[in-house]
Amino acid sequence: MRITKSFIAPALVIILFGWMAIASAPTNRAATITRYDGVFRYTPGSDEIVTNKSKLDFIRSTSNPTIVLRVPDANKGVLEEDKNVKTDGRREDGNNSLYNLNVYNIIEKELLKGGFTVRDRALFQKVLGDKSVGDYSKIKELTETDLILELSTLEYVSYPYTEFTTYSKGRRGVDVTNTISCSNNISIYGLKLEFRLIKVKENDFIGSFTYYYSMCPNNTCSYSVNVNDNTHACSEPFLQQGNLVYSGTHLVSQQNRESFVKEAAQKLVGAIITR
Repeated sequence: MRITKSFIAPALVIILFGWMAIASAPTNRAATITRYDGVFRYTPGSDEIVTNKSKLDFIRSTSNPTIVLRVPDANKGVLEEDKNVKTDGRREDGNNSLYNLNVYNIIEKELLKGGFTVRDRALFQKVLGDKSVGDYSKIKELTETDLILELSTLEYVSYPYTEFTTYSKGRRGVDVTNTISCSNNISIYGLKLEFRLIKVKENDFIGSFTYYYSMCPNNTCSYSVNVNDNTHACSEPFLQQGNLVYSGTHLVSQQNRESFVKEAAQKLVGAIITR
């Protein structure tokens, strides 16, 4: 086969353009990740107490008023036995359930310390389940209970962020403040707890007591964050202890949760019985 110059020239041009196209095609650079020690400032919710003062006067004028802690329907398993095993540090259950801890016993102990006579919650729940008991006055007669304390809310509260602060040393050792922006939302978590207090005989609502957990001293948390240098996507804030990494709601340890429940119960007792 005879190859002419008129054939070779266009072929070389095509090959040359092919090489240029390949050379100019974007390459997939490997994503680089930078780890920052981030600082997160937040404003927790404000504790809120709403009460009927005249109903509270009944409690304050009664010596050792009787009370029962009512268990939400979703958590009746704690009536059979307290299977919540206390653990040290951050060894927790797999789903980080707020109710998989000794919250009810903690609250009842604080009620006892405050001068209340605490009734058996299992017996009370059994009476409530009896369809022949039609009204609250009958419940008071059967259980000899003046008050129902209902733990109506115990939940995580999310504080979202799209940026965080880092500090570094500049010239002459001066602290330099940097703001790192994220292309996505990230969150840190606190807790919210709410009690409802009811006078049994009249089925009167006495009040609600809402408390918030502050995760870090001075409402300022320090967590690590991994940032993709290409996309500026940020990981969830985390703490690393050895080979273990904690993020999301797991940053609130079981010890933190139990301490918060105890403190909230103490505040509740003070708000109810303080004369």
